[in-house]
Amino acid sequence: MLESPTMGEKKIIIIGAGLAGLSAGCYARMNGFRTRIFELHSLPGGVCTSWKREGYHIDGCIHWLMGIKEGSALYRFYNELGIIQAIKIIEIADFGTFMDEATGKTCGISADSDELRRKFLDISPEDREKIDELIENSKRIAEIDMGFEGEGLIGGISFMIRNWRGIRAYFKYGLPIEDYARGFKSEWLGTMIRNLFVRGTPAFFIMMTLGFLFKGQLGMVEGGSLKFVLPIEKTYKKLGGEIDYESPVEKILVENGSAVGVRLADGTEYRADIVVSACDLHSTLYDMLGSGYAPDSFRKMFETWKMFEPVIIASFGVKGEIAPMSHLNVIFLKEPFHAGNRQVNRIVVRDFSYDKTIAGEGKTVVQVELETEYGYWSELARERGKYDAEKMKVAEMILSRLEPYYPGIGRKVGMIDVATPYTFYRYTRNYRGAFEGWVPNAESVRKPVSKTIPGLRNFYLCGQWVEPGGGVPTAIWSGRKAVKLICKDNGRKFVGAESIPRFSTP
Repeated sequence: MLESPTMGEKKIIIIGAGLAGLSAGCYARMNGFRTRIFELHSLPGGVCTSWKREGYHIDGCIHWLMGIKEGSALYRFYNELGIIQAIKIIEIADFGTFMDEATGKTCGISADSDELRRKFLDISPEDREKIDELIENSKRIAEIDMGFEGEGLIGGISFMIRNWRGIRAYFKYGLPIEDYARGFKSEWLGTMIRNLFVRGTPAFFIMMTLGFLFKGQLGMVEGGSLKFVLPIEKTYKKLGGEIDYESPVEKILVENGSAVGVRLADGTEYRADIVVSACDLHSTLYDMLGSGYAPDSFRKMFETWKMFEPVIIASFGVKGEIAPMSHLNVIFLKEPFHAGNRQVNRIVVRDFSYDKTIAGEGKTVVQVELETEYGYWSELARERGKYDAEKMKVAEMILSRLEPYYPGIGRKVGMIDVATPYTFYRYTRNYRGAFEGWVPNAESVRKPVSKTIPGLRNFYLCGQWVEPGGGVPTAIWSGRKAVKLICKDNGRKFVGAESIPRFSTP
C-alpha cells in the first residue's frame, strides 16, 4: 500500500500529463502539495506513447531507454516513480545496424566495446587513434552520475571530484557531431558516427549514448512506450493526485503578477497557488499566457535555435513469419524517393520481432521513420481526403523499399498506420511537430534554460522544451527539478520517494 504524504495547504495545477507533468505531479505529492493535472488527450504520456490498431501495438517513442539497471542515477528516478517494478526491460546486444545500399556496406554497432573497436579498425585501420579516442571517451562520459549534481557548494565540488574524467571529456567534445566525424579518414565510418543521432548534436552526446551501451545500460520496454508511462500515472493517483483527461487548458490566469489558475477550453476556471506548465512551450507563452509574458531569451530561442526535424512514422502490421533484422536499422537508400516536398535519402527501420507482446503469435510490426516538414502536412490536413491519400502513397513507397529486406512483405501486411508531423501536433500540441523540442548543442545544454518567467510569480516550466535534447530520462528529471525549485521557493526541504515513511511502490 502506497500512502500519501501529509497534505500541505498549497495547491499546484500542472498543465500536461506527459512524462514531465506526471513526474512533477508525483514529486509534488511526495512533498505535501495538493495537485491536479489537466491533459489535452485521453491518455497520459504525451509524446511518449503507443497505440493499438487492428490488433497491433504501435510504438511512437522509446527507441532505447537509458539507465535500465542499478548503479545508474536514472534507474533511481524510475524506481522512485514505480516504473521499474511494473515493466519488463528487454536488453539489447547492439545499438543497431547501418547499411549503405549504393556500396553494399553494413556494420552493426555492438554493445561490446572491444568488438566494436575491431569492427571499426577493420573498416579503417588508419583511423586507429580516433577510434580509440571515441571508445575511451564514451566510457568516461558514461561514468558521470547523471541527475545528481549534489546540493550546495560542497555537494557540487564533491560531484565534480567524483566525475572529473567524464566531465573533462564532456567539455572537450562539445563540437557538433558533424565536425567531429570529419576527423575520420574513412567516409563510411564518419557517416555512421554522424548518423548515430540527429544532426547538430554535440559529440559528447553520441559518446554518452555509446558509453551507456557499453555498460549494458540501454534497453527496450516490452510492450511499448505506454507501458512505461502507465506505472507513473498509477503512482501519482495512489499518492492522491488528481488528473483530468480531455481537458485542454486555454488560458493561464494571472492576477497582480502571479499565476493563480487556469481556464479550460470549455470556460471552466480552476484556482491554485502555483501553476506548472509541462506542455508545449510555444503554446504556453503565446497562447495560454500571451506574448507579453515571453522573455527575450525565449523569443530568441524560437528565432534561432534548431528544433528536432518532424518525422513520419509508418507502421506495418505483418502477418506470418519474416526474417528479422536488427531492432534498429539506418538505411542509406540507393534510390531516394519523395515524401511531401522533401527527398528521402535515409530511412530508420525498427523491427519489433524481438517483442512478442506487440502483435501476438506469428505476427509482428515493422516501422519506418523518416524526416519530413511540418508545413506541408499541416496544410494538407485541411483536406482530409488528400491528406489520407498522401499518407498511403508514402506508405506504399516505403513498402517498396522494404521489399529487399523482407521479401514478400507487401503480401503479408495486414495493417498500415501513418503518423505525420500534424499527428504529433494534434495529439500533443508540440510546436511544428517537433517531437523532442530543441536539438541539443553546445550552447543549449551548458546554459540552463530558465524554469521561471521574470515578473510572473508562482509559475514554473518543465519538460523537454526547457531541457534541450529532450528524451525520456530528461523529461522525468525535469519534473523532479521543477518541484525541487518550488520547494526551495516555498521554504521546504525536497524529499524523494525514499524519504517518505511507509512509501511502497505499486
